[in-house]
Amino acid sequence: MVHIEPRIASDDSSLAFGRERNKLAKIMSLHVFTGLPGSGKSSRFIELVNSARSKGEPVCTFACSEAPALARREGPRVHGVLGCRRRGLTCRLDHFVSTATAVNILSNLSPSTLAAFEEAHFFGSEIVPHWLEASRQGVEILVSTPSVPQLQLFEGHPVIQTVFTIQCEKCGQAEASTFLVNTESETTMAVCCRCSEELTEVARHDLIERLQRQAPHPGEKAIYQPIDELPECAAWKVVRPDSKARADLMVRLIKEAGLPAAVAPNPATYLDIGCNTGYFCDRIQRLGFYTEGVDVVKADVEVAKILDSYFRRAHTCYIVQDAYAYLHDTQDRLFDVTSAFAVFQWLMIQTTVDRGIACLEWLFAKTKRLCFLEMGYSAEPQYRERLKVNIDREWVRRTMEKKGGFAEIRIFDAKEHGLMFGRDLFVGIKNGSITARQIQPDRAPRP
Repeated sequence: MVHIEPRIASDDSSLAFGRERNKLAKIMSLHVFTGLPGSGKSSRFIELVNSARSKGEPVCTFACSEAPALARREGPRVHGVLGCRRRGLTCRLDHFVSTATAVNILSNLSPSTLAAFEEAHFFGSEIVPHWLEASRQGVEILVSTPSVPQLQLFEGHPVIQTVFTIQCEKCGQAEASTFLVNTESETTMAVCCRCSEELTEVARHDLIERLQRQAPHPGEKAIYQPIDELPECAAWKVVRPDSKARADLMVRLIKEAGLPAAVAPNPATYLDIGCNTGYFCDRIQRLGFYTEGVDVVKADVEVAKILDSYFRRAHTCYIVQDAYAYLHDTQDRLFDVTSAFAVFQWLMIQTTVDRGIACLEWLFAKTKRLCFLEMGYSAEPQYRERLKVNIDREWVRRTMEKKGGFAEIRIFDAKEHGLMFGRDLFVGIKNGSITARQIQPDRAPRP
């Protein structure tokens, strides 16, 4: 049975966390911290860890290295430190490891050790039985920010759950019930329902004004990708109305590859180079992926972040950066699925053909399972006399064959699938991603 407690004070004695008390009661010691971002879970977690260490008690702290969101933070990944919003309050991170490694370490801890898991939801549901078993063996388990499935698996077990509450950070009058992400600072703000609705309405008007000001047709009601979250944009001109057709093809192939289940317990990951306002990130995120979008156009990324924070609630990571710089700097980070739609031919025009080819190679290398690629062809009017290389279907296919390391390359014909500008959709498939039995190709695959 889960016991719910109000937010506790900072004095250790106020938390049912004492080792002697647990020994006398002869119960397992498993404590769970839940609550909105900013409610104090991480600061309390660090206080308890530091307090135990100052008393000479054995402590092991854990964070999940398989979580892309944590892998991007230098604190845990580089410095081995856990932090919080309270300036200067940190603790040492002992184990930045995978779920499997965490389970192995946990099984070998001696009784009375405090095993503390920060951002515990990243470890997945499969770790819950091991938390329960370790606590039965006398290890004290502290689980901060579990997922809903993890909480459900705690039902029926003697778990102490501390719910951290916080007042609305906008009005200060009601208890916060949800949170929004500040798109400028990328910090969270806990708000009540009324303030959430008010801020969302302000964001809606801001988005409409932004979209009318920016490319591709400033001053007109036109957008590059569909924005389904804004009914006001339903009648606007969409430069790429075939976005849905491309996304539908992507979703179909991703499901045929068995994703995201095929990589469980790790999170499936998706990267979109040239993400614009995040249409494809949103579609793939709905499948259960961690999604990351990169674009050099700051205004587009700002729109994507606002949509994500107030409407999509997808928690996608959006980055303003040149494709060449991003791909060059992040080769150590791989993604299950990648995409780049009509990006690299512009990079070739603005810089050099070699740079564009380097980007293709880096994108292919970052791909673990599926790579979706669209290239603008040299025969298109806007590229004539500007591209210093003859890009056509054969050029793209040959480049993917030579540079990609793909087991199979599939080509979705533009005319057949309603894709614009005569641009085919290329899909590079790595070994083991999709078997011949799973998929019926539209055309015979090239030997």
